[in-house]
Amino acid sequence: MKRKLISMLLSLSIFSAAMTPGATAYAAEGAEDDSGGNSDMVISKTATANGGGTYTIRLEAYATGDKVITGGKELPADIILVLDQSGSMDDDMASYVFMEYEDWTNSNLYERRHNDGWNPNLYHRLEDGSYAEVSVAVEETPIYTQAPSDMNNSGYYENRNNLYAFVNDEYFEVNVEQKFDIFSWSFTYTYSLDGGTIEESTGRNTIPNFGVYAPLYILSADPARRTYTYSYTDADGKPQTIEASAGADTVPDSAFYYRTRNGSTSKLEALKTAVSSFIRSVEQKAAGADGEPGTADDIDHCVAIVGFASRSGYDNNTELLSIDGWNSGSGRDRVGVAYDDIQSHHWTEVLQKMNTENGRDMVQKAINALAANGATRADLGMDMASRILAANPVPEGEERTRVVILFTDGSPTSSNGFEESVANAAIEHAAKIKNDGATVYSIGIFNGADATANGISFANGSRRENQFMQDVSSNNGKPQTPSYYLSASDSASLDNIFSQISDNIETGGTNATLDDKTVIKDVIAPAFTLPEGADASAIMLETYSYVGENQWEKNDDLMGAVASVEGDQVAVTGFDFVENYVGTVTENGEVTYRGNKLVISFPVKPRDGFLGGNNVETNSMAGVYENGEAKEPVFTFERPQVNVPIKDVTVTAEEKSVYLLGGLTADELRGGAEASVGGVKLDLTKPDQNFGLKAWQTEYVDITASFLDADGKPAGDLTELRDDTTYTVEVTVAPKPLPDGEELSTEGKEAVERTDNDSARINVFKPELTYKDSEVYYGDNVPASFTGNLTATRWMHDGSEADPDIMGTAPDLTLTYTPDDTKISDSKINTKQDIDVNASVQIGDADVTNQTAFLHTKCGDDCSWSEPSSKGTPAFLFHVKTCSLTIVKQGGAEGEPYVFTVCKDGQPYSEITIVGNGRGAICELPVGTYTIQEDEGWSWRYNASDDGSASLTAQDPEGSITCINKKAELYWLNGFSEVVKNVVKK
Repeated sequence: MKRKLISMLLSLSIFSAAMTPGATAYAAEGAEDDSGGNSDMVISKTATANGGGTYTIRLEAYATGDKVITGGKELPADIILVLDQSGSMDDDMASYVFMEYEDWTNSNLYERRHNDGWNPNLYHRLEDGSYAEVSVAVEETPIYTQAPSDMNNSGYYENRNNLYAFVNDEYFEVNVEQKFDIFSWSFTYTYSLDGGTIEESTGRNTIPNFGVYAPLYILSADPARRTYTYSYTDADGKPQTIEASAGADTVPDSAFYYRTRNGSTSKLEALKTAVSSFIRSVEQKAAGADGEPGTADDIDHCVAIVGFASRSGYDNNTELLSIDGWNSGSGRDRVGVAYDDIQSHHWTEVLQKMNTENGRDMVQKAINALAANGATRADLGMDMASRILAANPVPEGEERTRVVILFTDGSPTSSNGFEESVANAAIEHAAKIKNDGATVYSIGIFNGADATANGISFANGSRRENQFMQDVSSNNGKPQTPSYYLSASDSASLDNIFSQISDNIETGGTNATLDDKTVIKDVIAPAFTLPEGADASAIMLETYSYVGENQWEKNDDLMGAVASVEGDQVAVTGFDFVENYVGTVTENGEVTYRGNKLVISFPVKPRDGFLGGNNVETNSMAGVYENGEAKEPVFTFERPQVNVPIKDVTVTAEEKSVYLLGGLTADELRGGAEASVGGVKLDLTKPDQNFGLKAWQTEYVDITASFLDADGKPAGDLTELRDDTTYTVEVTVAPKPLPDGEELSTEGKEAVERTDNDSARINVFKPELTYKDSEVYYGDNVPASFTGNLTATRWMHDGSEADPDIMGTAPDLTLTYTPDDTKISDSKINTKQDIDVNASVQIGDADVTNQTAFLHTKCGDDCSWSEPSSKGTPAFLFHVKTCSLTIVKQGGAEGEPYVFTVCKDGQPYSEITIVGNGRGAICELPVGTYTIQEDEGWSWRYNASDDGSASLTAQDPEGSITCINKKAELYWLNGFSEVVKNVVKK
């Protein structure tokens, strides 16, 4: 069957054959064929909700017609070609050719696909010789590989999106959940299948025991097993499959083509070539079934050619061309009458009969005479077409089809630029033509020509031209399918348009012979499926006989109809639509009714994994095909819609742990959260990848996953956390809004929004520092380092310590220590009392002292420690120790006192008196070097030695100095006492 670009372009009811027994069926009631035009089939499809989540699909089809005997001849046609021959027709028009990809593999052709290929240039040749852009979809064929016997929980979790169990000869997806137990400080892994737990195992390195479900399998893909599905979109916007080919390196069976420029030609030459080919086709039709003109079966097709440009000027380039005259051409081929020279008889003479040699010759001369010059007076062209039709009325009692085809490459104008007056005049002439029963087609090849757009919606420089073409044509101002306005961008496209016209003339009133080889196919939409195990017996077939006035009676006979099921495709064949056409038979004035219709019914249910929605289409495509080999349907059914409720949403948020001033990214929040819709798991880490689902699962719903902080605001990235907080995961699944003007289906319960949320805590682990006191000596230097006081650093939360294997490395702490400066002088210990040492804690530039726990290890029961009022003040103590010095006196007289000056570091520090040969101690001394000096004025009869010293340090805090006296050799003035020398030694 030839593919139709336009509504049977010429209706094309150019040739309407009569209904005869055993012949083609003809439409009496106006179903739509695959191009959207009226045809000879009445088809309908409905979907009815049964309750319980199932639906019944019902298709009805029958051919229609009234039995009228007219000899079986096609209706003759009057065709008027209104052709632009303005000066711009001399401009170049691109010419392209299509070359076949030879021995190209699927993977190579995939790169040339038109659906997001990196270099789109892939085409399929249709039966009518035109080329359609090709899309390619890739589907991976699953490969299930047994998981290694030593795979641990961590390994299974890494493969959680591709994990399966083989049960009853079928693979089932296994879900894995990982949860951290803060008390046992370990992970627990829960494995489930169809919602039931099959194993629960603790520890990342533990090898789980799956029992009867072992072993598990990991799903992967092999390029050699990929399936590449090639398809194109037909004129009705419906996808049509070309081929499915397996293997990346396989060369597909179908031929595919690439488009390449092949030079250029003028628009006028391209027009002449296309119109000449069209005229030859009309000539063949006019010759009748025997192909010989001038015989009894000839069909009286007539063609007139007019050219329009300027009304006056060089050669007066607006004219009737297919007529003897001297306005155009040269030599013996002079033809045409200028617009201003047209006489009344010219209007009838210009319409040439295509079954005569003279008529054919005149039309070809008219085509050859087309010459580019002047403006674009489309109004004059349509005026001439209107007058030709008016001058050649259809004789009473005769039936003829009448068609006008306007061709132009630019704006309607008399000089330069779009002129409203010229456009409006052309539209008025076209309206008269259409009101008189003719069909008007417009063909545009100007820049921006787009037959799918009108002047309102098409926002480019040619918006007015497109609107003008819509208004002139039988589209009557609005784009439609099929379209009476056609556009071309190159010579090949232009050839194709006229070829389409020729094909439709060849086809006649109906394009198909729908006999018992006819196939009705219904491809169930991905959202639905037949009940499990359904086969041909699940398809109910019925036939009904027509008893008049739209009344039917059920038959006991299926009249040859047979059903088959392949996957999700239902097919029925064997019913002869021509034999059973429905209509009236009029014989001798008496009307009787005849015919039968075929009714197909079967149940469907939503496919597992489909989330639901409103106005869900139940089938991908359903159509009537001429036979089992036909690639395209003759007629397509409507796609009934039903509502599928959305199931409950369940959300679980995961408890998180961070170090002080740490944070969580939005992706990390998503990572542990889980959500499902009626058991269908959503991957919240892939919001931009359809939440891990396939397109068909979510086609009719919108999914929103929100992550909120403790204040209910969008969480985003949580940073610099100082205290425990919470976050909330909220998931909403809502039906997509219906397009403007579309009403909610009455079949099935309406899908309404479903939502759920869950909150979880974020635990902030904080530092815990343990300190011990240390000793210092009075007068000694303040210690340069305090590291010995810090005995332990831990990161804690509610009594549990952080595990770096799980949480990672803890942040570095910067510790600063400050002893009490009132007890320090010149960096030395200036007190005999304990000294507080305060501590502050930083992470980076942030002070976290108040978030840090300080513990103290007491030195003993006598430790003067008391809990500080604020953290770190103090963190620990310096217990101050003192030195002691013992002075020993030798060589003195018993009972006599001796006085010593004690010097520290060369400066008098203290005094001590020793009686006789005794000793004395000075305590609570600071560290330093001590000497003594005996007061000789006190001990005048003795000589003393004072060169001894004692160095008191933290390492040697006790010392002594010995003073040895000798009696002086000289006596004092009284003569009773001799002089003795003092000897002082340590």
